[in-house]
Amino acid sequence: MRERRSLWALVAFLLIGLSCGMLWWTQQLHEIVIPPRQYPPNNAYDAYKQIAQAMYDQRGQDRRLHTIERELFSGQELNPAVSEADKRYYLQRQRPFLEAYRKHLDQPCKAVFEYDPLWLMPELAMFRQIARIESILIDDALEAGRDAEAIQRFRDLMRFSEQVRTDGALIHYLVGSAMIKIGLRPIRQRLMQIQSPETLEALVGLAQQYEQQRAPLKTAIQHEYYLGLALHRDIASGKIKADDIEAMMFNITFNSGFERWLYESGFGLRLTWRRSLLELQQYYEGVFAELEKPLWERKIPAPNPKQRINQMFLHELGSAADNELTEVATVRLLGCYAAVKRYYQQRKAYPPSLEALRSELGEMIIDPFTGKSFVYRADPKRGFQLYSVGENRADDGGRLGADQRQGDLLPITEGALPEGQRPSQTRLSSPPVWLR
Repeated sequence: MRERRSLWALVAFLLIGLSCGMLWWTQQLHEIVIPPRQYPPNNAYDAYKQIAQAMYDQRGQDRRLHTIERELFSGQELNPAVSEADKRYYLQRQRPFLEAYRKHLDQPCKAVFEYDPLWLMPELAMFRQIARIESILIDDALEAGRDAEAIQRFRDLMRFSEQVRTDGALIHYLVGSAMIKIGLRPIRQRLMQIQSPETLEALVGLAQQYEQQRAPLKTAIQHEYYLGLALHRDIASGKIKADDIEAMMFNITFNSGFERWLYESGFGLRLTWRRSLLELQQYYEGVFAELEKPLWERKIPAPNPKQRINQMFLHELGSAADNELTEVATVRLLGCYAAVKRYYQQRKAYPPSLEALRSELGEMIIDPFTGKSFVYRADPKRGFQLYSVGENRADDGGRLGADQRQGDLLPITEGALPEGQRPSQTRLSSPPVWLR
């Protein structure tokens, strides 16, 4: 009897020891290697953060400015109900910030953030606001015939956006993309009104500059992966507390109240972080394999996380990949349109194909959604068609859809079309668009 008790005591001791050993093993961080962030001297991003803070402070101190801003940008289009006096006041108050950011465009720049899941980046909202303000001024310049000013403003904004997302995380990349899209909108709306050979040449140059300088999505996703590793590291080490965890769980459905308590207490996450880390690493292996392929061959896998940590953190990266394709295609189309129009001005005939412009445009004639040339057709009477097949990868005959997931992608926006030809919620596509 005594021998049996001794045996059971030994078994219990071994089980306790084994459990303690496994718990200790699960907390070891040797598998997580994250390179430290390093920043260049005289980093322009530090100056941009100060400008953003000054903009934010001014908005809080000037009630009229804040009210005008909310009314002016209440929708996707500028609110025409805002008076000219209010608009002038708003722009006059914001011009110093536009002059300030331009002073740093030639400095080295690297997005400032650390691999900390709780790191806040409030400056990004103000960067988008700068793009909105520039968009107003670009539109005003084009309407007044000051094409050179409009192009220079967009050139500066494009440079600024690339600096914002240089070596940044996914949020930096997406904000930079939004800034380019906002700045391009007035140019695309008034594109068919542009006749100056100098302006057309400048548009080709803009597209070529973009091709040389654009920040790749792959870099942003690499930093997003490091952020995921940092999340696991900080959970395992206890740096992330229960309150932080609870704030991240707003979109998680638990099977029971006990499971919720287990994870909100932090114990469940620390116990399962190793399995979650393996799941994260396997997912990103697939993502990085796709990012090595040409743009048009990529198929970013959708995340399907089983582990709670990854359910909180993993983002849908396929939409970011489509966003990159749309941005690249839009800028390339702009350059192709300007080159076709300039060709017509010089020869009084449209080029027979985009291949006739390859010596000047190079890869800019390639649709990143297909890997083939953009769709191009010319007609002496109607003009020419030029478009990308867009996100749906289907040739819709040069029709604009109600959103970027429908119809084709053209160098112009729906605002450039006559009112009766624009897509709407009741009419999802325009008639085939011919350009001149």
